[in-house]
Amino acid sequence: MNPNHQSPLEVIHQAMREIVSLHRVTVNQLSELIGVQRETTGQLHGVIDAMREVSALFREMTNTQSKVNDFLNMLSQELRNVAEIDETTRRLLADFIEQLQQLWPHLEEVTGQLVGFGVLLRQLFREQERANLLVLAEDVARRVPNLFCRHLTQLRWGAPGEFYDEIQGHVPEGALDSWLSADLVVTGVLRQAAEAPPLWIVGWVVPEINEPAVTSARDRLVALRETFPRVLPALVALRPTDDAGLASSQGVLVIADRVVRNWEEALARWLVHPE
Repeated sequence: MNPNHQSPLEVIHQAMREIVSLHRVTVNQLSELIGVQRETTGQLHGVIDAMREVSALFREMTNTQSKVNDFLNMLSQELRNVAEIDETTRRLLADFIEQLQQLWPHLEEVTGQLVGFGVLLRQLFREQERANLLVLAEDVARRVPNLFCRHLTQLRWGAPGEFYDEIQGHVPEGALDSWLSADLVVTGVLRQAAEAPPLWIVGWVVPEINEPAVTSARDRLVALRETFPRVLPALVALRPTDDAGLASSQGVLVIADRVVRNWEEALARWLVHPE
């Protein structure tokens, strides 16, 4: 049989084999197509999800932009308000300056009057204090017996000049200035030493007890003690302040509030242990 001339049966078989082969190819292609379709579907789902996220971000951005716009509008309004307030402030300041310029001559006049009033008040205060000191000196002089009766007998007291004839032979001329600068002199005999010579107390009336007053009393007493040893210093105080007990430490008597203070300290300083 000629190989180029196949029988009908062989032709049919050959055709069937080709059909089967084509079918296999078609099935494989379909399988590949289905796989591609699945991948495409997955990618489409990813794209859809991404689009959803983009849409959400876009909505959020839109909301944020809206809030920013609202804030900018509010800020713009506030700036306008500030500008209006600033303009009002400038007008008020200008009006105030103008009024101040108009009032300035009157203010200078009032200031001058106040300065003069202050000077007058200081003068009145000094005069009032001087009067108070005089009243205090008179009150203490009247109360000498009550103040010193427990410490001294044979009491005598008065202005320093009243004792001038008695002490001038005992006190040098230079020390007499310290004696005559005093406001009150008290003398008597110590009760616990009746045989001793009289004790002298020289007092100065001061507004208050302070370091200058204490130092001045001490220094004046030192000048007197060179020839007149039995003498004690005293301060008669209108305001009995004595920070840290300065008068007590210096042996200076303080007469205030109708009481004599530092008696024992003064005796110890000037009589028992004289310096």
